[in-house]
Amino acid sequence: MTVATGTEGRPPPPDHGYTRDRTPRTRHEGTSEIDLTVRSSVVDGWTILSVEGEVDLYTAPAVRDAALAAMESGVDHVVLDLTAVPFMDSSGLGVIVACLKQLREMGGDLALVSPPSSPPTKLLSLTGLDHAIPTHATVDDALADTR
Repeated sequence: MTVATGTEGRPPPPDHGYTRDRTPRTRHEGTSEIDLTVRSSVVDGWTILSVEGEVDLYTAPAVRDAALAAMESGVDHVVLDLTAVPFMDSSGLGVIVACLKQLREMGGDLALVSPPSSPPTKLLSLTGLDHAIPTHATVDDALADTR
């Protein structure tokens, strides 16, 4: 799992064992390979966490850890970009709900980016979370809606 950061005047979140290069790494868990990349950037005061790969029982903790690391560094407005997520299960939903709860307790907010016909969007719709969390087709749409 790789976490790459780019900031606009903010210090990067504390390093919690993640690499900050852009080279995705593969971790072997049993007999299956787990590929997940989380990149972080800051635009207009919002931290964008771009997730690439499947978000499931094995990878959801890495997404949660990246979000928590950002929040621990003082970030309170997060865009979670799920554009490059071909699969997400209930573990991913749990991470989204936990992030939303913590950010709102901090006085911040969470926005999601997921194309209309993507698996994460379908899952959010099936569970009704699409009504509770602002969901946008692109990062630009999400940032425009936050202004």
